[in-house]
Amino acid sequence: MEVLKEIKSKIEQNKEEKRKKLLDNAYELFETKGFKKTSIQDIVDKAGVAKGTFYLYFKNKEDIRNHLVAEKSNNLFKRAIDALNTQDIDQFDEQIIFVINHVIDDLQNDNEILSFINRDLSLGFYSHEISKIFDDNALGLYDLFVEGIKTVNKSIENVDIVFFMIVELIGTTCYHCLHEQIPCDMETYKPYLYKAIRAIIHNA
Repeated sequence: MEVLKEIKSKIEQNKEEKRKKLLDNAYELFETKGFKKTSIQDIVDKAGVAKGTFYLYFKNKEDIRNHLVAEKSNNLFKRAIDALNTQDIDQFDEQIIFVINHVIDDLQNDNEILSFINRDLSLGFYSHEISKIFDDNALGLYDLFVEGIKTVNKSIENVDIVFFMIVELIGTTCYHCLHEQIPCDMETYKPYLYKAIRAIIHNA
């Protein structure tokens, strides 16, 4: 029985290593060659796996990109939640603002990730693959939001929609401010963004 468990464990480990190798090499190629110029053959050649292996994990090139965007987005929010846990912030809306500010600062300091994620920050929450991570992470932003919003806005009709609105607002508007300085630079924009988020939390 123990031998079977060990074999299964090694098989799963091998599968995860291949998947990670595909993701890592795809990300590197997307960054150096560009998404459009990178083919699935390029990815498998660089990863050193057969083309059939690619399709065991991903449907197509867009699918592997979406997995990467979701993973990068999730990492941003996870680091922000970890930082929040070192702070003494009791007010729910201020907790959310702290997390958002941390994510924005991370994006501001890493133009490569900003360009790659583009406006798709919400994929970190709404991709099926990444949702498994949040199921196991009690400190995820979604869980924090669901629990916290009940304390400040008991009449809210649909927490999921409000959460989606906020994440989309961050992703789209911050991309324009950070990447294109439209309509202004990020520091000028932040007070307006945070005011809008507080209003959504309290009045949705």
